[in-house]
Amino acid sequence: MCNIYCLRRIREFMEENHLVLRGGRIIDPANNFDEVADIVIRCGKIQHISEIGVESSGANTINLKGKWVIPGQIDTHAHVAGISRTVDPSLGYGMLAKAGTTTVVDMGGTGKNLIDGIKRNGAGLNVAGQFALIPGLTIPSDNPSKGEIASTVSDALRQGCIGVKMLGGYHPFSPETTSEIVRESNSQGAYVAFHVGSKDSGSHLGGLREIPEILGEGRLHICHVNSYCRGVVKDSGDECKEAIAILSSLKGQINSEVYHAVANGTNGACDKDGNVIANVPRNCLVARGFEPTIDGMRQAIMDGYASVISVKGGGISYIKGKEALDIYNKSKTMVGMSFPVNLPGSAFNLTTEKDSVGDFVVDAVSTDGGSHPRNVAIQTSMALVRFGAFTPMDMASKLSWTPSRMMGLLNKGHFSQGADADITVIDPHSGEPVMSFVDGDPIMINGEVIGKGGRILVTAAAERTMSDSGVKYQVIDLAESKLYQNY
Repeated sequence: MCNIYCLRRIREFMEENHLVLRGGRIIDPANNFDEVADIVIRCGKIQHISEIGVESSGANTINLKGKWVIPGQIDTHAHVAGISRTVDPSLGYGMLAKAGTTTVVDMGGTGKNLIDGIKRNGAGLNVAGQFALIPGLTIPSDNPSKGEIASTVSDALRQGCIGVKMLGGYHPFSPETTSEIVRESNSQGAYVAFHVGSKDSGSHLGGLREIPEILGEGRLHICHVNSYCRGVVKDSGDECKEAIAILSSLKGQINSEVYHAVANGTNGACDKDGNVIANVPRNCLVARGFEPTIDGMRQAIMDGYASVISVKGGGISYIKGKEALDIYNKSKTMVGMSFPVNLPGSAFNLTTEKDSVGDFVVDAVSTDGGSHPRNVAIQTSMALVRFGAFTPMDMASKLSWTPSRMMGLLNKGHFSQGADADITVIDPHSGEPVMSFVDGDPIMINGEVIGKGGRILVTAAAERTMSDSGVKYQVIDLAESKLYQNY
């Protein structure tokens, strides 16, 4: 769709700031627009949508005949700035750009790691960071005082994150402490996300059942709901029904997302006695009859059930078998891992379910990817279109429009005049993203990542930090987010 000449002209556009994307099927849920037309871009903004061929004088033109064009895909849960992974998560910037993403919410790092990663490996994306709450490392303990919670949240905002993330499947707090973290984050206007699970429950449906009491009247982003519907507590179909009921009862208080990849992401860390430490990998092992121990993990690797996450061939891959076991042993268990535990039926049910007024119960399709090779939100959503479970508008809503509202990114997720020219182009036959733009600049063309650097989305509390960092940034107002509307 784009030859060498086209590539050169796109690069020239980066200097000329005038571009017409010609003849694609433009799908814009915010404006209820689904027609073949042109998009005219000037100075990084949408100038207007026009009839085909009306405007081209002085502009670079890209022929998108036969392609679908949606507002830039926003991934509301990925990993590019983690602090506890053995593989450099900032490699995920390029992986996300290749996958058609234009904006990403990093779910678990620090402001410092975010800044460092985008300088080294940025691929032109917009990125907002969530500060990972790890007792003894980023928060004093697993039983912090109210003052310690308050100072941790405020420090997270100052260093360039938009809020905090609780990792209940790995570093659980008591329900009372979890509730206080939500309350304090809400009080400071910080975005607060939760991989569910407390000291009284686990990272499964039991953890999700705690949310209403933990939340009270508060606001919360519930991460990857499909992870809690793997058949751990009861039949997975019944778990989905209960999860949907819980989410529906919290409508107006929560943001939520689902990812579609079968592979999950976790770690293989064991304590000195050889017991697997975290709740998530323990669940994965027990679900298939393996002991939650170092020997059980080794057997799961040799049986092909567990994979080790490692860099191979210049990219991040899932490694299996003896090669994986060698990495696991050499790393002394401190390595990222993956298990094929996510159920397609659960992902389908949670993604497509609507409530009594026709709203999707789960807001968005994410990847939980980035630095994991499972950045397939566009491909899987397109598959739902082909299957008839989604309309094209549904697809664009789940990937772009609703995520923009979730985060309060009012100038993204739509093609209104003056909106940011963040754009994702999809081949409807293959379901693959083939081109993407941020502020009208191309960052990916036919799978080649050409974007550099990026922009960090922050709250006003981080302006001093960001002005000193040398990284482009934009201040966003979370009061405009779906999470805090009418709060």
